[in-house]
Amino acid sequence: MFTGHNSQFWDDRYGETNYAYGTKPNRFLTEQQYWLKPEMKTLVVGDGEGRNGVWLATQGLDVLSIDLSPVGLAKAQALATQQQVQLQTRCADLTTIILSVASR
Repeated sequence: MFTGHNSQFWDDRYGETNYAYGTKPNRFLTEQQYWLKPEMKTLVVGDGEGRNGVWLATQGLDVLSIDLSPVGLAKAQALATQQQVQLQTRCADLTTIILSVASR
């Protein structure tokens, strides 16, 4: 069972003016660019402030970013607006969702 950080931890982390991890995507992700095709649908789990989800959207993908922090997701939307791309976001605790599905 996941016993990691809660949304308040991440809200505090992302509450700063600057982006906690910057606005450039993860290097591993960009190295996978050759797999990506415009209009593919992608789910970005734990996207935080959106640096990876926004980059995927700039590649023409249909992106749904999920994170535990509404503060982080608001910054993700701001970054998407700045980059002039669409980004769908959903605030959810995936450990709860996963546990509820697993218990069925």
